[in-house]
Amino acid sequence: MFSAKDTENPNSFRPAIQYLLATGRPQSLFPRSKYRKASFTDSIDSDGEDARSKMSFTNSSPSPDPRNNAIPLINLSRTPSPFPPRHRPSSNTGSETEEEDDWGDQYSLQRPFLSQGGTKLTGWARIVHGGGFGQWLFTTNRGWQLYIGVLVFWLGGCQIGLTIMNRIILWTGVYKFPYPLTTTLFEMIITHFFVLLSAYITRWVGPWLTNAGVAGMIAPSGALLSSISPGFRGREPGTPRKWPLQTKFSGIAGGGFFEFEWSVAKQVLPAAIIFVAKVTLSNLSFAYAQMPIYVLARIGIIPISLALTAVLSQQSHSVSTISSALTATLTLLVAISAPNIRAPWEAIMTGVFSSFFVALYPVQLQRTYRVLLSSLVPQGDNLINNPYVNANLPPDHSGTKEESRAYWRLLHYTSVLSIMIFLPLPFLTGEITYISRNCYILDVFFHWLMVLCGGCGSWAVFWATMALTRATSPLTTTFLFIPRAAFLLPIMAGFKMSPHSWIGIGMCWASCAWFMASKIREGRMFGGLR
Repeated sequence: MFSAKDTENPNSFRPAIQYLLATGRPQSLFPRSKYRKASFTDSIDSDGEDARSKMSFTNSSPSPDPRNNAIPLINLSRTPSPFPPRHRPSSNTGSETEEEDDWGDQYSLQRPFLSQGGTKLTGWARIVHGGGFGQWLFTTNRGWQLYIGVLVFWLGGCQIGLTIMNRIILWTGVYKFPYPLTTTLFEMIITHFFVLLSAYITRWVGPWLTNAGVAGMIAPSGALLSSISPGFRGREPGTPRKWPLQTKFSGIAGGGFFEFEWSVAKQVLPAAIIFVAKVTLSNLSFAYAQMPIYVLARIGIIPISLALTAVLSQQSHSVSTISSALTATLTLLVAISAPNIRAPWEAIMTGVFSSFFVALYPVQLQRTYRVLLSSLVPQGDNLINNPYVNANLPPDHSGTKEESRAYWRLLHYTSVLSIMIFLPLPFLTGEITYISRNCYILDVFFHWLMVLCGGCGSWAVFWATMALTRATSPLTTTFLFIPRAAFLLPIMAGFKMSPHSWIGIGMCWASCAWFMASKIREGRMFGGLR
């Protein structure tokens, strides 16, 4: 039994508050072994009573007020630090330390306002990841000339390759396929497929293009938001129009595979009609005439282009540009002049009429592109050279997102409308019926391989024509007819030409160099997109 003599104070029946206010610590009531884990800092010693004296909130002197001796379990005076946490090495496993360090790095990357030393990119890293390539390409004279030079050589080379492919398809002996309209329809369909594929490729490599500073080349990945009043056909304001397959596939211009808006189609329709007339008449002339006659029938392309760009585009050409262009035309005429050349009237007529549409097509492309661009930019807003204003992205000078959408819209609607306009022609002329009855090479792999190569070349010419016209001028795009003819004439003739033809070819190349020098001196090849 419990007795009073076994205690320090005979009066053991006291209130509990008196035990707490006693001078001696009631260690029997609060054993330390049960509260060792309540330490708040690593500097607290676990042995002896001196550890408790190190706490700032411990009061060792007795006080009649029990609130002064209360031990707070939570320190509310500490506030979170705006800086990333710095973890000290501890006795834990190495994997825990690595996870904490990784978290700290990620946290610091998400805080762009914190100073991070040693992150300045130099050399190739700045070109590939810091937007240096796009900045050099579109803001410097040398970079811009390189960009235009690549487009010129790309377009000229693809035009030469397409001409050779069409020559093989329409003129090859055993596998001859003398149906220019059907061949053109196949190439249009293949061109649309490759335009769609190129749009998806730009989206797939979009992060790399953005890091390099050329995000303006990426095709739009979503439909354009429309400002429709609330309640119209059950749509909320600011929601995009829903077309078939639009939610899963972006198509060429961001509106899906079957994107088609009448307001945009009416703006692009004149360019599509001119494109169909140009391709149809050119291929008909090419199918029924030899190469010198084909070039002779289209010799008026450059003079017509000079007149149309001055009247419709309001462009003033320098004396050097006009002189070099006309000199190149006259010297090419000297090179193709030869007696005893058979000239079918069908080839001459179609070639002459196609010259007008070939010269008009780049002019109409430029006008249509500007109309599409102005419709995408809200009235009163200005285009900026940095479409992606974000601290986490490198600077971009390749063009605004409105310019990118206008370019891909022009590609999409021109291709779709051209196929729709051209589709009835092979049936109306009877080519499809005649092919189904008399053509026996449709199961030959070589024939379809050439058609596929021709469609690939048609796609390259199709998009490069728009890109070069947008970057420079319609006259620069049209002038490529001269060096292309000067390159193909000796090849088609087997390098067996008369002396005056060789002299004309040499003077033609000299005139082309003169034209290029005059355009560089004018400065029109610099700053087109800017």
